[in-house]
Amino acid sequence: MRLVYRLLMMQVIRCCSLLLVLVNASPSFSQNIPVLKSHTYNISIRDGDDFRKGRWNIDPKVNPDVYEAPMAINQKHKLVTFITDVDSLQLSVEMGKTYSFVIIVNDKDSAFTQVKTVQSAVNFSSEYIKSHQGKTLVEIPAVYELVNIIIALTNTGKSKTGLVVKNTAYYQAVLNWFSHYDQEPVVKKLDSILSGSYVEYFSIKMNAYSFRFNAKGKIVPSEVYNRLTSVNTLKPFLADLQHFADQSKFGLFFKQHQSLYNQLIRAYRDSIGVLEMQTWLGKNFPQTTYNSYKIVFSPLVGNNQSANWFEYNGFKEVQAHVNFPYRNEVEKKEFSPEALHVKDGNIVFTELNHNFIGPEGQKLEYQNKLNAAFVNLTTWIRQGSPAEKAYNKARACFDEYMNWALVSLRYVDYAPPLEQAKLIAKMEKFQVEVRGFKKFGEFDQFLVECVFRSKLTHLFRM
Repeated sequence: MRLVYRLLMMQVIRCCSLLLVLVNASPSFSQNIPVLKSHTYNISIRDGDDFRKGRWNIDPKVNPDVYEAPMAINQKHKLVTFITDVDSLQLSVEMGKTYSFVIIVNDKDSAFTQVKTVQSAVNFSSEYIKSHQGKTLVEIPAVYELVNIIIALTNTGKSKTGLVVKNTAYYQAVLNWFSHYDQEPVVKKLDSILSGSYVEYFSIKMNAYSFRFNAKGKIVPSEVYNRLTSVNTLKPFLADLQHFADQSKFGLFFKQHQSLYNQLIRAYRDSIGVLEMQTWLGKNFPQTTYNSYKIVFSPLVGNNQSANWFEYNGFKEVQAHVNFPYRNEVEKKEFSPEALHVKDGNIVFTELNHNFIGPEGQKLEYQNKLNAAFVNLTTWIRQGSPAEKAYNKARACFDEYMNWALVSLRYVDYAPPLEQAKLIAKMEKFQVEVRGFKKFGEFDQFLVECVFRSKLTHLFRM
């Protein structure tokens, strides 16, 4: 009798949990909300013609758990289907609307889920896909450079250490040409934003890639990119950007420095092992694949890198927004040209590998273990350090630890053997003492030793 009572109570609790989700969803549609059944917490989505196997992790704690369905410009509706091991739910969605349903896992856990349609950040047409499939492009785009020049003219750009590279002939050329325009409205407006929030720097810079100059010298939206971040923060300043470009004769400056841009592009494309990095990442993260890579930079950008990836129409593109790896005189004396060749690639490598570490870490089988290991961040991050400000979440902290540990593993595979230990030690010292990742040395050495043991095992088996 007691067993029957317990089973009955369990059923009642399950029903109450589901009822609570339905009521909290919205009074207007709680009576007719669709229900999707599943026996697993990892399910697939078919978004239009794009099938994303195992890409949705069910989390009952998130309420609502929102899937953003990207809609192309002028697209009115499409089909989005959630597929489990035992069930499926197909929704016909329209732009600007939200669709709610509940996922029931193993007849006990319930997750209130929504599909929200949003304008796609990108539009990869069939022509674009054909011309970019398998390609790696390195670019210094014109509007991108215009925005970086304006950033260099702001008071924030002039005063903040590391935001702009100032010890080059190119920086002096920028000042000589544009310093008379540092009171232009767009300079003042962007400075106001940059001085208030350092994070906005990345949004302003990256979104410059969503605009281009047309044949008449007018700044127009890209046909491919609507935005590079969640909101295109540069869009309100287009008229001011155009005025600055016209008044300063930016187009002439950009044309006169094209040979320098091409020289730097060639160095990035041919001299730091970008293709080798992609091969290395593909080999070590075989379940994560991309169709195209873009490296976007300006000669003015300081130690400020960011990365993102976009997926649309079955096509996945990675972008790394980086600085140029200028060499300092100390390192020229400290390492051989061969070692510096590998080290120069760290800037791009540490941005590209985020796009492999991230999807791997998001897998359900790792999430609980990662959260448990990094639950007390004071173990991993020194208080008051740059790391505490930028990586104060478990996943973010782990990702950055792994990000730079992969640099060491790449050294093991590609750097001159006699210089590997010195390269690794210098990088570990910087991560611990400058950035504030307290346990990076131990974390890094554990992985390096694992790789060495693996190599020795493979060698003895040959």
